[in-house]
Amino acid sequence: MTAVAGDRTALLVIRAWVESNGEPHLRARITHTLDLGQRKETSRLASTREEIADAVSEWLDSFSVTER
Repeated sequence: MTAVAGDRTALLVIRAWVESNGEPHLRARITHTLDLGQRKETSRLASTREEIADAVSEWLDSFSVTER
């Protein structure tokens, strides 16, 4: 896929790990930006699969409605 002038590019990175202090617990840091050109990043933490999935859905919804 080739970028076209005027296209926006967003980025979402999920770093996931399992903490085991007794029982294993899923943890994730989700870092994202809606426009790579602005280099403004936001991070949030999640501790369940549902929270991670919600963060991805919210990011996609924000990206699809955000205009440049």
